[in-house]
Parts: sequence; C-alpha cells; structure tokens
Amino acid sequence: MAADWEEIRRLAADFQRAQFADTVQRLSERNCIEIITKLVEDKKLDVVHTLDGKEFITPAQISREIRDELYVHGGRVNIVDLQQIINVDWVHVENRASDIAKSDRGAQLVLGQLIDDSYLDHLAEEVNDKLQEAGLIIIAELCKSYDLPGDFLTEELSKRLGKLIQGEMDQYIRGVIFTPAFVARHKARIRGLFSAITRPTPVSTMIGAFGFQEHLLYSVLEELVNSGRLKGSVVGGRQDKAVYVPDIYARTQNSWVDSFLQQNGYLEFDALLRLGIPDPSSYIRKRFKSSKLLFLRAACVGQALVDQVEASVEEAVSSASWTDLQPILPSCLSMEDTGMFISQAMRNTNTQSSARVLGGTVVVSEKFISSCLLLFDEALQQKAQTEVKNNPVFLITEEDLKQASILTESSAPSKKEKREAERRKKAAEGSGSMKAGGGGSNAREIRIRKTKKKARREEDSDEDTGPSQHSNTHPYER
Repeated sequence: MAADWEEIRRLAADFQRAQFADTVQRLSERNCIEIITKLVEDKKLDVVHTLDGKEFITPAQISREIRDELYVHGGRVNIVDLQQIINVDWVHVENRASDIAKSDRGAQLVLGQLIDDSYLDHLAEEVNDKLQEAGLIIIAELCKSYDLPGDFLTEELSKRLGKLIQGEMDQYIRGVIFTPAFVARHKARIRGLFSAITRPTPVSTMIGAFGFQEHLLYSVLEELVNSGRLKGSVVGGRQDKAVYVPDIYARTQNSWVDSFLQQNGYLEFDALLRLGIPDPSSYIRKRFKSSKLLFLRAACVGQALVDQVEASVEEAVSSASWTDLQPILPSCLSMEDTGMFISQAMRNTNTQSSARVLGGTVVVSEKFISSCLLLFDEALQQKAQTEVKNNPVFLITEEDLKQASILTESSAPSKKEKREAERRKKAAEGSGSMKAGGGGSNAREIRIRKTKKKARREEDSDEDTGPSQHSNTHPYER
C-alpha cells in the first residue's frame, strides 16, 4: 500500500514539472496561417479572416456577434455599422444577417437594416404616446421620423392596433391613425355642421374653414350619409371638387324645374347652371326619362310646345297662308336653335316640300306664294305692252330672229379653226413669245366680227338709201 502511494506522488511530481516546463516544440504564426489556409482550401475548415488579417472567425461566431449587437442597439442595427464592429468583409455580414432574418422569428432585414420585434414594439409605444396626445398620427410623417418605408410601417403598426396602439386606422386610406375620442369629437362637429347646410357646398371649403382632417372628414361624411343621419349626398367622390348637396335643396331644385317646364314648356340650360346644376343636359335626361323632349343647343323644349308649333305649321300649309312663330317660341332660343326647332316641326308634319321658312321664324305655304305671283301677271302684261308702245325698238321681227341665228351659226368656230388655234397656242408657249400667243383664235374672232359688222352696215345703208336713189334718178339714165 505504501509503495502505491509513493508511485502516485512520483507521477504527480512528474506532471507538475511537465506543466511548468517550457515547451520546446512550437509552431510559428506563419506555419499556423499556412495550415489553416490549407484546411480552408480543402474545405475541411470554415473560417473567415478579419479585415486586418490577424484573426480568423467562424460564421457561427459572426452570427452570435450580430445578435449581440442587435440587442445592444435596441433591436435595430445597420449592416454597415456591423461590418465595422465585427471587422470582417461586408459580404459575410450581409449573408449572416439574411440568415438571421430567415431563421429568427421576429427579425427582418429592411433597407439594409436588421430589425426585430422588440424595436417595433418600442416604436409602437412611442407612436401611441404621440397619438394620445395629438389624437391623430399620419404615417407619412412617421416614415420621415424613423426612416422606414411606409408600407412596412403601416403593416407593422396595423398589427399592433388595439394592443400597443389605442387607435383605429382609416379604412379607405391606410395612412392615418385616429383615437376613438378624436373620431367622436370630429364626428359630432361634422354632423352638426353639415346638418345646417341648405345649399350645395364644396367639401374643400369646409375643410379650409373649420380645419377638418381631409381623410377623416370624407370617411365620417360618407358614414353619416349612408346611415341616413345626414339627408343629402356627396357629388364628386373623394376629390377636390366634391360637393355636398342637401336633400332639401335638391327637392327645391326639382320642384322649380318641374314647375317651370310645366308652365313654360321649355328649360333653359343657363338657368339650370345658375341654379347650381353643373350638367343640365344630363340632369334633364335623368329627371325626365319618360318624357319626349327636344334638345337644342341652349334649351330643351317640351312636347306641348312642339305640338303647338307643329299645329301652327300644318294650319298655315292646309289653309294656303302663312304664320309667324316668333310669339310662340321661347325668347332664349338663338337663331340657330330656332331654325333647328322649325325644321324638326316641318319634318314631323311632312311639310318641307309644301312650305318654306322666311325671315327665320315665318313659315309660308307654297300655294300662298303661287297665289301671290298670280296677282302680278296682269300687271306684268300691261307693263310689257306699255313699254312696247313707247319704245318700238324692243320689238323683235322675224328677220331679226333669222339674222341672229345666222350670226350664231357663223360665229361658232369650225373644227379646223380650233385645231389651228390650238397649234398656234402650243407654238406660242414653246417659243415664249407673248405677242404671238396673244393672237390665235381671239384675233380671228375679231376679224370675223369686223367682216360681219361691215356687211351688216352695207345692208342697212342699202335699205336706207334704196328708195331715195330710185326717186332721184334722172329719166334719161333709165
């Protein structure tokens, strides 16, 4: 037993000496680098060297350090900052950050930043504090403050509504968050204000005058109108030109339009515009779907007035007389509308061929015009006879007719003359001589006319001097 303890003490002394003894065989730093490099090349070791080349680090260590830095930075850290802290190439940091975003629940990589749920929860608490203080938060402003994309921030804040954020988001425009108290306060103001409106009012005017939030106003206004709490309608949707039209005004408007059409038989488009109807033609077509109306450029005419005009036209044609439609037609019609109205009435009564329009508004029967012409026949005959008696030169004898026909036939150029004239004209154009071109058929016609006039003068002189010469001839000359 004592021998065994001696052996144990001896081995312990040897082990202690071995621990405190200096190592004789050591690898240099260069040899270690070469060995590690060889192992990395043979893919037996997966390490990454630092930027200064003094250290090697494994990917798992990089991931651990990234998670540590993410925690230290409050759940949000930029990859560029991680690359400087860990002191490795940016590519390795990005790859490990992507792996963390995929593997770790609650971690996300957004615009080169690694973010986890702890940061987003803290952000939601800050947003809730601001929301309770102001009553309204616009996400676009939060994007500028926190340097995060709007879609990402809207999605993350929507998940925390009712939990960390005591508010509600606009269902039409997901970019504004309200508190229930803020919504109730503005809803009461909007309800009271729009209940007092009695005429069409632009919604943009109310926003500017009372400082309403545009998104909230449209949402609450549509809710009140759809529920029937407000008796009216919003025309134009969610636009700058949106107009709120109360039912009381619409009823008054419709009543005025109905009574005016019934009393006067027409509707003037300018009057409807002054009444606040932006599109009179569409309004009339929608309001009077079952009525037969004639639409002109400046007005709309009812069937009663159309029947009255058609009856006047038919009476004028059947009685072979005329009628002036000016007293019947509305004074607001232009000359163009008046012509269209009368033309349509004549087409409807099939009197276009048996009547004509004079002076724009007077419809005259063709029979009446013919009867008026007959009154002038006797006067024209008497006038013609009187002129003939007073001026015998106006009489045309048979010899004058024969001579006129002969002159007409002789003055017509023959085919040969036409060909010569064309030949001369072409020659004149080719030579460029204006003087030669000035002759041709015109010169020939002048010569023909001179010859005929000369022959005619000789005949006239023979007729004038014939009897006198016979009477003055000496008897011996006979």
